[in-house]
Amino acid sequence: MKEKEKCTPCEANFERNIHQLVKEGEAPTSKQHHDRKQEVKAAFEESKPRK
Repeated sequence: MKEKEKCTPCEANFERNIHQLVKEGEAPTSKQHHDRKQEVKAAFEESKPRK
């Protein structure tokens, strides 16, 4: 199977957007990211049907 080729312009645009968010202070801190991840995980745990 042929491996997919990377989209260089897309990657460059993505990297630029990430750097811009960090520069503007809009990107979440690692603590905020961890807290949100735990919140989402807990929400999905609650919505699972019980056996």
